[in-house]
Amino acid sequence: MRGPTVISDEDETIRTTQDWLDGSKIPVTLLPPGGEPPAGTAYWVMDIEGRPAIADVAALSKIATVLIPTAPNAGEMMPMARMWNELEKAGAEMSNLRVVVTKAPPVGSVGQVARDQLREMGLQVCTAVVRRYTAHERALQDQVLVRDVSGGENAWADVLALGFEVC
Repeated sequence: MRGPTVISDEDETIRTTQDWLDGSKIPVTLLPPGGEPPAGTAYWVMDIEGRPAIADVAALSKIATVLIPTAPNAGEMMPMARMWNELEKAGAEMSNLRVVVTKAPPVGSVGQVARDQLREMGLQVCTAVVRRYTAHERALQDQVLVRDVSGGENAWADVLALGFEVC
């Protein structure tokens, strides 16, 4: 899971990734929107808009693994199931699509239950669940990785688990 990593922030309105990285010492290269990664890049993380067009996600799935986040509640899980069906109809490379349960409470099994329910609906869902910790917000504010935030150990463990699963 090591190697040169680039990130592109393709959400031109929100720009969360750009704000996080501008002036930080995080060891990644920030590409301009629409930019291409340099030769030798091992990982390309792309932050896209929150409600992307089905055709865009389907096209991206033809060339890369696409992680689609969803929170463990009916307000996000049911639309995710509909989106999954639409992606299949649009000809997406379904083997390259994975749902990630995020924003799960740090205590209890809500995230794992949601993951299992999505799997029962036929979606390909990552085993790792990214729980919601204040360390995520502090990392954004301090322009550091969540591992570098005091008390961010559990949040970092979730990120690592996801990374090991998909890389």
